[in-house]
Amino acid sequence: MKKFTKRAFITLIVINAIFVAWYFGTNKTIISRSYTDIEFSPGADPAGITGPDSAAKPKNIIVFIADGFGFPHMSLAMLSKTAEGTSSLWRAFPVRAWHDARSYYGPLTDSGASGTALATGSESQFGMVGTDPKGNPVNSLFDYAWESNYATGVVTDSYIWDATPASFVVSNESRDNAEDILKQIAASELDLIFGELEDVGEDEVPEYEPTLEILRQRYYLLDETLSTAAAGDQPIAAIYDEDEVQDLSSSPNLLQLTELALSHIQTKNKPFVLFVESEEMDAASHANDSKRVMNGLESIQATVSFLLDFAKEDGETLLVFTSDHDTGGPAIVNEPGNYPNMEIVWPSADHTATVVPLLAYGPGSDQFLQVYRNWQVGKLLISMVND
Repeated sequence: MKKFTKRAFITLIVINAIFVAWYFGTNKTIISRSYTDIEFSPGADPAGITGPDSAAKPKNIIVFIADGFGFPHMSLAMLSKTAEGTSSLWRAFPVRAWHDARSYYGPLTDSGASGTALATGSESQFGMVGTDPKGNPVNSLFDYAWESNYATGVVTDSYIWDATPASFVVSNESRDNAEDILKQIAASELDLIFGELEDVGEDEVPEYEPTLEILRQRYYLLDETLSTAAAGDQPIAAIYDEDEVQDLSSSPNLLQLTELALSHIQTKNKPFVLFVESEEMDAASHANDSKRVMNGLESIQATVSFLLDFAKEDGETLLVFTSDHDTGGPAIVNEPGNYPNMEIVWPSADHTATVVPLLAYGPGSDQFLQVYRNWQVGKLLISMVND
């Protein structure tokens, strides 16, 4: 009996050791420390924020969605990307709130479900764009803008049929139906679309030349000079290879494309709705790539700062900044002996079920203080273009 008990005990220890090795080898509990020289920037408190009548109806609307950008990413930007003695960009928004970025079925979401909620005011499920949870098409902010004779445009540093921009333009039961989404983009009333191609020739994605032929049905394709002189009144598109548009060191970059889009859309001499997306936080956070996160934050801040300056000068433009979900949930910690500089710790490489920032400036901005779910953002935006 003693011999059997000892053998059983040893066997149990071995089994436990195997289980522990398996558990920690397969479960995402290992913390990743991928970057350690994030320089702390003290910044300063703003002296006071003023703006146009926040209760009025805006003439123009700019929606900036930073894919995968949660409060941890905003904290990183505020703590490290603010010049000493100046106020953080994020404090320049008089309306600073949040929303619950969930899907129809629960607290987690993807860019299809959350993008659809932000674009249409309707809840949706994973993998769908521009539809309700049953796959039925629903009208987006752009659909209502077209009915009211607004100029419209899309700028993204991701691929043009990616789930978030697609949610504003098309309706499809699957975000992976690239060819059908491209055809719907070509059949839309967009005045401009700037972004990349991805996975060309794979799965549902057409080859390069057939893709361009689809787009040429509507758009004048700009060359590397980005000159619009020869386009005339034809809608324009600027199309780039996968990962060609990244941070401020890339050419082109999100800031340059946004500057061009805003300049061009104003030539239409009518109210406009402009959608701008940065996908850098999502891609970088899925990879736990802290250096890419920091570079992407510079691009986001430079572009949002440009748009905020425009809204301030214009006085009739509502600027809304938000995210479709958080990715990675990075924690900002300190390496002993390196204070006050910080490092990023990654608890996950997936989407997290956390609330995300919602900032607004300009006419109608104070209404976003009442938001608590992502679909309410879409409802509010639509109400501002409906006559």
